[in-house]
Amino acid sequence: MNTKNIAGGALAGLVLSAALIGAVTAQTSATAAELSEEQATEIALLEVPGEVQEVELENEDGVPVYEIEIVKADGQKFEVEIAADTGVVIEVEAEDDDENDDD
Repeated sequence: MNTKNIAGGALAGLVLSAALIGAVTAQTSATAAELSEEQATEIALLEVPGEVQEVELENEDGVPVYEIEIVKADGQKFEVEIAADTGVVIEVEAEDDDENDDD
């Protein structure tokens, strides 16, 4: 009788372990998924409405980052950096037209 209880407990433990491993694997796969260029562009346009000029996928310190250049209706240029693995906006930077001028 004890053998049946032990075998039943071991089987239940294996089933539970398999379910936990499956859940962790599914969660890891979902967080490792990279954003598409279109998704990153949509996020950037929520931060800075305008016309997208360029989208580049760069690698910054081992982290994939989308750099998206946007021109607003008034002509002001911005660069929006978005983490390609999470969709988090890292930085929004206005580009100066005068940054190369020697004052």
